[in-house]
Amino acid sequence: MSASQHPSIQGLIELAQRDGVDIRPTLVRVLADLYVQESGHSPAERSRFAELVCRLLCGVDAATRAAVAEKLAPYPATPPIVASLLARDEIMIADPILRLSPVLGEAELHSILDSTGIAHAIAIAARPGLPEGIAKRLRRSGAPRRTSNEPLRTSSIVVPQHGPELTTALARRYLVTSPHERRLILTALPTCPPVEHEERLSRIDRGFGQRLERAALRHRPQEFSLLLQQSAGLPPELAARAAADPSGDPIVAICRALEIPFNITSRILLFLNPEIGASAQQVFALSEGFEQIVPMAARRLVGAWCGMMPAAKPNRVGIERRMQDRHPTRKTRSAARPILRGMTPARPAAASES
Repeated sequence: MSASQHPSIQGLIELAQRDGVDIRPTLVRVLADLYVQESGHSPAERSRFAELVCRLLCGVDAATRAAVAEKLAPYPATPPIVASLLARDEIMIADPILRLSPVLGEAELHSILDSTGIAHAIAIAARPGLPEGIAKRLRRSGAPRRTSNEPLRTSSIVVPQHGPELTTALARRYLVTSPHERRLILTALPTCPPVEHEERLSRIDRGFGQRLERAALRHRPQEFSLLLQQSAGLPPELAARAAADPSGDPIVAICRALEIPFNITSRILLFLNPEIGASAQQVFALSEGFEQIVPMAARRLVGAWCGMMPAAKPNRVGIERRMQDRHPTRKTRSAARPILRGMTPARPAAASES
C-alpha cells in the first residue's frame, strides 16, 4: 500500500500538498478500492491502512463515508478498528457494516448496541449467523419470534365474492380494521382478482425508495405523502393517512409492494413517525410482518388503493343551473349571476400563465 506501489496514490498526495485542494474524499475512496483488490494483507499493511483511513474518515462527508462502508463491509480483511468506527456512524453509513462485516465479534456487537439506538439494532438483527448472545438480547428488546407456522385463515372477512370489487373491498377494509385482520387480508389478496394499477407499481424505479427515505430522515411527512401521490399514484388523502398511521402497517405494505429492502423501510418507519420510532418492540414486530407479506399481495393492496379516487365535491354551478331549469324565475336567475361571476378568474392573464 505504499505510494511507490500505487502511482495514483502518489499523484493524490502531491495534489493534496497544493493550497486550496481538499482531496480527502477522493483519497479515502481510492485507498478503500485498492485495499479490497488484494486477497490478503500483512499486519503492517493493515495497520497502515487503518491509520490512514480512520484519520481521513473523520474529515469527509457522509456520502464518502457511506461509499467506503459499502466497499469494506463484506471484505474479511477490513481492520476491526475501521469497521468499529463505521458501525457507530449514522445508520445510513453503518447499515452495511452492521449487516455484513465478518470482523465484528460478539463483544463488539454488544458494545455497539450499548452506544447506539433502534436502527442499529435492526441492522444487527439482519446479520447471518447472529451470535446466540446477541440474538437473546435482541429478543428481550422485542425482536420478532414466530410462534406458529399455521396458515392464516380468512373466514372472518365478509366481502363481495367476485371481480376486482373483491380486491377493492379488502383494501378498504384494511384501512379501518385490526392488525390481526390486516394480516388475514394480506394472506387472502394473492387469490383475489388483480386490479388496474397493480402492474404499474412493479415498474417504479428502485431509486424511489431512497427518495422516500430522504423525506423521512428529514422529518417531512408532507413531502413523503407527495412522493407517494406523484410516483406511486396514491390519492392525496390516502397518502397522507398512510404516512400518519401510528401502527406503521400501511407504510410496511407500501414498501413491500415497491420491493424496498427492510433496512430502508425500518429507517422510514423510525424517522417518519416518532410514535413508531419510540418503540423497539413495535419496530421489530413490523420487521416480522414485513417478511411475512408476499410482495404480490402488497402490490394488489396498494394497487387497489391507487384506484380509490377521492369522492367528487358537489359542483355548485351545476346545481345552480339545474335549479334554473326547474324554476326559471327572475329571482333565481339573478341569484345565479353572482355565483357564476365568483367562479370566473379575476385575472385571465394569471390563469393562462398557470
